[in-house]
Amino acid sequence: MRSLAILSAIAFALLSPGICAAQDDTAADNSTDGSDNAIHAVTAIHPDGSMTVTITDPDKHSSESSTYDAARKLMERVVYTLDENNLVVSGTVYGRGNVAAFKTVYKHDDANRICEEDDYTLDDQLLRRFTYEFAGDGKLLRVHAYDSQGNELREDDAYPDERQSLPRRH
Repeated sequence: MRSLAILSAIAFALLSPGICAAQDDTAADNSTDGSDNAIHAVTAIHPDGSMTVTITDPDKHSSESSTYDAARKLMERVVYTLDENNLVVSGTVYGRGNVAAFKTVYKHDDANRICEEDDYTLDDQLLRRFTYEFAGDGKLLRVHAYDSQGNELREDDAYPDERQSLPRRH
């Protein structure tokens, strides 16, 4: 059974890109106006051998993250929409087989940190909500998980269905 403690640790790891074993940030500047609208590609190799590749295109206000298992088979892909400041505002999550699984919407606090993630079915029914609590120094303190009715989930109820995905942090 998954616990909220594990969930919090994973969310913390996702908030801290330096935790991965290797990270490569490659930028291809296609801008002609001197702005920092370069396309960025980041590859993160995780301790279990899986890998996440994220490509962000500021001009198109989009980002895409693809996570592969150790055998380099696609596990999950998330296509994000970014706002005018290139902060993630929404995404569509695709599971194995590259089939759309659910949608997600993000809210930010005054420090531009993601403070809430709402996951929805493809027909816009709320699945679950995650809220993120930060310390004064900006570090993640706790992740709260709620079901579609707004009930906070106990540690052993956070993911009753193994097919449900972890909160994703861009």
